[in-house]
Amino acid sequence: MMVSPVNPHIVFEELCENATKRTIEALQILHKVLESQSQSKPLDFSIATVGRLSKEQGGPSTQTIRNRTGKHFQQLIDAWAAYAGTTRKKPLSVRQKQLLNNNDTYILDSIDDPVIRAVVGSLIAERNKYRDQLNVLKANTEIMIDRRNGHAQSKEQTPQLTPMEAEALRDAVSDKLMHRENWVVMPTGQVKSTTGEEIYKRGYVNAVRKLLSHND
Repeated sequence: MMVSPVNPHIVFEELCENATKRTIEALQILHKVLESQSQSKPLDFSIATVGRLSKEQGGPSTQTIRNRTGKHFQQLIDAWAAYAGTTRKKPLSVRQKQLLNNNDTYILDSIDDPVIRAVVGSLIAERNKYRDQLNVLKANTEIMIDRRNGHAQSKEQTPQLTPMEAEALRDAVSDKLMHRENWVVMPTGQVKSTTGEEIYKRGYVNAVRKLLSHND
């Protein structure tokens, strides 16, 4: 089951909830920059670009966003990028795309036989399609390094849940439980009581549902 991206305006409001006045002002500037970026082509939500544009408007700079204390800025960027159907990864420039295509052109031009040239051209097109798909997967897969044995492990390799464990997790985020306990699920996955008290931190419900979707 695909999870629809959360509206970045809602994420922005939640990030501002408990923030200081200075942070709220920085988030407001960044929010406007990101909204503008979502309407530009190509879509570029890289921290380098967003930070530069934000700084020009008096908002957080690239380094400020990258700092450990800039997680709330990164969350807002991620929300806008996901809503626009992309990631924080910087898109290829025209020059980079040309360099990738030049080698393919050279190979095709060196083939005299039109039939073989057509076959090779088809193979190159197929390869490029799979390469693009691989790049999308890479952009959306976080790699975790296990320093104990020096091996890289993909977080996509989610442990398989037993039926009992899966059922317990489904119940933990079910509408039935939320209604019974008078809890409310916020768009960012945070769970609050009807009086506004935080029961589970932001991301909780989304993380559990994501784990269940990988298990199905």
